[in-house]
Amino acid sequence: DGLMLDNNSHRVTCKGKEIALSSTEFKLLHFFMKHPEKVYTREKLLDRVWGDDIYVEDRTVDVYIRRLRKNLQKHGYDHYIQTVRGAGYRFSQKAK
Repeated sequence: DGLMLDNNSHRVTCKGKEIALSSTEFKLLHFFMKHPEKVYTREKLLDRVWGDDIYVEDRTVDVYIRRLRKNLQKHGYDHYIQTVRGAGYRFSQKAK
């Protein structure tokens, strides 16, 4: 759909234009794109993206989700990161 992630070059592009993401935003998007349509709680995202050996607050996930959406919004892809009330977040190309 035009959104491309290249793990080797650590770049995300949208229809050929590069999207500047922080390292953590990149990891979060990469994780979501590898697991589309699956809902993850904040705790699961912390474990899978940040790792077990680092301690950060649950709400840190919300901050990075917001930043990632803001960066994707400029290119019309923010709706891919969806909030599932009472459950967590998912990556979906389907309309909400």
